[in-house]
Amino acid sequence: MRYRLKFAVMVLLLTLVGAACGNDDDGGTATPDPAPAPTEAPTEAPAPEPEPDEEPTAAPAEAPTVALVVNQSAGDLGPIDDLVRGLELVEADFGADTTFIEALDPSTFETTLRNLANQGTDIIAVTFPPMQEAVTIVAPDYPDTRWIHIFGFEGGVDNLVSIGFDYYKGTYLAGILAGALNTTGKVGFVGGASIPPLNADYNAFVAAAQDKNPDITGEAAFADSFEDPAKGRELGAALYDDGVDIIMTDAAATDLGVIQAAEEKGGYVIGGSENYFDSSAVIGSVLLYWADVLYSQVEHALSDDYTPGYVGAGVAEGGVDLLINPAFLDDGPSEMVEIIQATLGEIDQARSQITDGTLEVPFNPEL
Repeated sequence: MRYRLKFAVMVLLLTLVGAACGNDDDGGTATPDPAPAPTEAPTEAPAPEPEPDEEPTAAPAEAPTVALVVNQSAGDLGPIDDLVRGLELVEADFGADTTFIEALDPSTFETTLRNLANQGTDIIAVTFPPMQEAVTIVAPDYPDTRWIHIFGFEGGVDNLVSIGFDYYKGTYLAGILAGALNTTGKVGFVGGASIPPLNADYNAFVAAAQDKNPDITGEAAFADSFEDPAKGRELGAALYDDGVDIIMTDAAATDLGVIQAAEEKGGYVIGGSENYFDSSAVIGSVLLYWADVLYSQVEHALSDDYTPGYVGAGVAEGGVDLLINPAFLDDGPSEMVEIIQATLGEIDQARSQITDGTLEVPFNPEL
């Protein structure tokens, strides 16, 4: 058996050799074709095929969805417009899919927030004290959504960051300036509504002015609207007619009417936006850096270090500050400019003392 297998293998090998050489049609042995010339090796080897168990390339991360719900109209040249700018920065820098909603009717607050959360919105930011009740009711029902309350006062919700600004400490700095500039013995204040935070803003403003001159008195007026320039003009004109020379405004779009009254009556304003600096009546503004705060809190909400709770963003944290109008320093009455320049060191000192805690500005919500 072993010999027959060996013989069969030899026959097979001879057959294969014969087939490789081939025969002419006339039965003669064919001359083999010359061997082909070797080809040049490619300069780069082709990419290897992926191994069967190689991991597939990960799909691009889905863009985060971010909504901003405001309870005042855009176009105020103040907080809402600045927040919109912050939302645009969020879209540009984080690749976010953003939504902006004006919820002007308080009866719609809760429904608006629930609709956004039901759509799977990742981050929802809301504004100002009037929206506090709605966000603290809705947020616990949607634990996968991260919530931001800009100008809020309460923490205690596991997925909510509430940001407070201590704006009254900024109006205290403005009061130092107003007290130094005052010539009539009266300073004024126009607020959007008489609510505890704004009442405290007024009291801090007057207290600082009285630190400069105890004989100064303050007069407050409230428009019951943050979106009524006509009312602001009316209230501002009445205060100027009553002997006020400088008004601190705290009323968003209503501020625009106060500035108009100042231009008409020869008075002066310390406002709440750099956008007011085109007016020669505006000495400066107590700025609240709305866009920066929204941007930083969205960035925080997108991070692995997200922590809910209350966050201060006032004078000590750099979220609120008094800024003098550069155009006023260039073109304002020389005697006022000299007083401002002489008072800047005192304002800087008060700012530093607020920051390090050696100056305690009282929060007084009572009128």
